[in-house]
Amino acid sequence: MGLAQTQQVLAQLYTNTDFRERFFANPEAVGAELGLSCDEAQKLAQLSAQEVNIFANSLKWKRLGEVRELLPRTARALGKNFTALFWRYAQTHLPKGIKKHREDAIAFANFIAIAEEENLDPPWISDLVRYEKTWLLAYEPTSRLIVCWFRYPVGIANLEGMNRQPTIAIWFRLSKQSQLRHIVRSL
Repeated sequence: MGLAQTQQVLAQLYTNTDFRERFFANPEAVGAELGLSCDEAQKLAQLSAQEVNIFANSLKWKRLGEVRELLPRTARALGKNFTALFWRYAQTHLPKGIKKHREDAIAFANFIAIAEEENLDPPWISDLVRYEKTWLLAYEPTSRLIVCWFRYPVGIANLEGMNRQPTIAIWFRLSKQSQLRHIVRSL
């Protein structure tokens, strides 16, 4: 087994809970699915399942911390629900690429929007999630103009007791090199 194949299998073990459980339950069969010989699968199976699980959980906690930093108001508004939703999300999504924390936060915001159908409290959470996600999208250097409408005044500092009030938010750059600007107005 080459280095690249070993790294690929280890990455799966550390990031995919279902794969990890299947592998440690039957290493030869799962190894064969990946093109590993019985001997190679047995060598990998010698890893401590408990240690692999501990390391995998530490990776998820690190991801949660990064996403929490990128969606701070959403994390504060959802409280413990933020962590519970993130664990559900992390079971099915693994970020890739060089801007993976940002992409992870955007994908998680999309996941929350779908989960919002479960009647998450507070009622304005979907607007807040879209607002923070749009900030992340607007930071992309190629982004020049983004306009979003919201049902609630999500740009205000204190979100508690917020009442419905149509609000528009605009993110723009005058050129690719210029600073990102942001305007929020409640109507």
